[in-house]
Amino acid sequence: MVEAEAGPVTEFERERRDLGVSQLDFELPNAGAGPDPLVLSDLAADSETVVRRPPSGRTPPDDNVAVVLLFQRDYRCRNCRRQVQEFADRYDEFRDRDVAVVSVLPESKEKAGKWQQKYHLPFPLVADEDKRAAEAYGQPTRFGKLGALHDLLGRMPEVAILDARGGELRLHAVHRGEKPSDRPSVDDVLAMTDRMLAGERA
Repeated sequence: MVEAEAGPVTEFERERRDLGVSQLDFELPNAGAGPDPLVLSDLAADSETVVRRPPSGRTPPDDNVAVVLLFQRDYRCRNCRRQVQEFADRYDEFRDRDVAVVSVLPESKEKAGKWQQKYHLPFPLVADEDKRAAEAYGQPTRFGKLGALHDLLGRMPEVAILDARGGELRLHAVHRGEKPSDRPSVDDVLAMTDRMLAGERA
């Protein structure tokens, strides 16, 4: 991702192999809104999968045009909790663009359910307990093997934007944090999504 209205500057490559992403689709237990389990590719073909009511009184669209994935660090991470609340508060802005949001927590469904009970997220909150999705998307860790064993210590945040137009998922941009607070804001993600939909490079 690149600079978006005074946002962070990061590298972006079009080919997912250059981004270290091996597999776009996944199926994970979902403690949030939408079906359980959640199949990511279903979001490219069905907006009803992730929205409970029409945004701003509109009729729901046939398809989502994009999916934003929020890869979290840990159940206890304060920055992660703050991030999902900020995206929940402004979720209508994503739905107005026909964009789905999915938060990926590297924990059990039980722990993800505790987040959902506390924050009432309007989008899916999936449990990636074995971290397969995180690894497929190249979510960064630091401090070597120790960091890989202890998520709160080593796992860093990641945000991925997927183009879902045409009913297929294609990776558009990835922001990989270098520290716990290094993550794009809601405004950054909205701006990057708008540029994608306008046909501009991220």
